[in-house]
Amino acid sequence: MFPIKTTEKVNSWPVITWLLIALNVFVFTQQLTVEDPEAFFRTWGLVPANYPHLFSSSAHADLLSLSNLLPFATSMFLHGGLWHLLGNMLSLFVFGPNVEDRFGHIGFFIVYFACGLAAGITQIAFSAGADIPVVGASGAIAGVMGAFFVLYPKARVVSVIPIIVIPLIVRVPAFFYLLFWIGMNVINALKEMQLSFTDTASAGVAWWAHIGGFAIGMIYAGVLAKKQPAEKSE
Repeated sequence: MFPIKTTEKVNSWPVITWLLIALNVFVFTQQLTVEDPEAFFRTWGLVPANYPHLFSSSAHADLLSLSNLLPFATSMFLHGGLWHLLGNMLSLFVFGPNVEDRFGHIGFFIVYFACGLAAGITQIAFSAGADIPVVGASGAIAGVMGAFFVLYPKARVVSVIPIIVIPLIVRVPAFFYLLFWIGMNVINALKEMQLSFTDTASAGVAWWAHIGGFAIGMIYAGVLAKKQPAEKSE
């Protein structure tokens, strides 16, 4: 099921959403020119094994060094392939404008990165010792989706369900769409944990990053977002 738009009206130009999409696409084009992709991802991606003392009282001072902090931001703009990029950008394109409308441009920019940071920290917490770089905007975008979940619970998400060669277009209540989405992430995260808490070989999708970003997005929406305009959205 692929979202293509929401039924909620947007009252301002989503300039930050478009800027973030443009930056992600630009970075992806630059990835294609890298001679050593593995080294590139290990340098700019978020590698949980590099942060063994993040939640320890014996955390090292170099944890706050630029080389350790930068991956939390740079990893949000890296993607493992074209479909990874397109899937993330589609979700940002669908849910970003409405959330930006309620937070304001600057507020949305801050919340987006805060959710991405929370997603990275959550992934590190639940994949201690994992040596595979975590990349992608999905943690931050999960925060946007979590915020949408709180701000527009009665909205509908127009989605495409591919059935063989005939696509079916349906309007799904946002509450059920996003509840199903985060539910699948929780199920997969628990399943992966059951297989092996530290088995990096089975790591493929940063499920915990999605969960962490989604949760923080919900909290920010409930606390910081502007009230819905008096005019009823259609």
